[in-house]
Amino acid sequence: MGVSGRAYRSLLRAYPRGLRDEYGDEMVRLFRDLCREELEDGGGLGLAALWVRTLPELLYTALKERSTMSARNAYRSVGGLALATAFILLLPLLAEWAWDLADFVIAGALIFGTGLTYVLAARKAGNIAYRAAVGVALAAAFMLVWINLAVGVIGSEDNLANSMYVGVLAVGIIGAIVARFRPRGMVRALLATALAQASVAGIALIFGLGSPWSPPAEILALNGFFVALFVGSAWLFRYAARRQTPAGAAPEG
Repeated sequence: MGVSGRAYRSLLRAYPRGLRDEYGDEMVRLFRDLCREELEDGGGLGLAALWVRTLPELLYTALKERSTMSARNAYRSVGGLALATAFILLLPLLAEWAWDLADFVIAGALIFGTGLTYVLAARKAGNIAYRAAVGVALAAAFMLVWINLAVGVIGSEDNLANSMYVGVLAVGIIGAIVARFRPRGMVRALLATALAQASVAGIALIFGLGSPWSPPAEILALNGFFVALFVGSAWLFRYAARRQTPAGAAPEG
């Protein structure tokens, strides 16, 4: 009976930790009582029959509880993001910025989309370094889009040269998809993104794009800032790869 109790306690690890901490001891006591009754009434066969009835039920309820908790956490995160986005959008509204409806819609979509991407990517994370790397990469992408829409990095926001930054973001997105968000692959994706960012700066400087609104020093400083962020994110992914493989991701070759 002691062996059955210990085995049952080990199997309770299939349940979410919070539920296990709250009800685990009581469930083990109840199961031991059932084991005692079955041994008294049916001996070893009775105990075996109890295990046959218990195992499928335990597996089913554990999966159900984990599924419910996962869905609850996802809904809570999305709800929190929606509230945070609405709160942030209140600031320009109260400050009476010269925004029209399209500005609010674009800003809301950008803020909510960035936050949702972080939540979804961070759920795969097994360590703080991976989450920090995702956060830095998304923050860089968010600021790059925001600055381009607001004032433009090269010249004004209407300068077509700024459309080259779409390619920078495309390199990062495609690289992440190819890497399947694995840390080592993300290192290469973020370094490629940094290289693309530096290439845009080089093209702008060689062909004098953005002049006279954006002097060379300004182009170098702004693009250097984003290159540093992408390289920093790559370094964090490299550190994360050394520490731990994200939960749910397949082992890397």
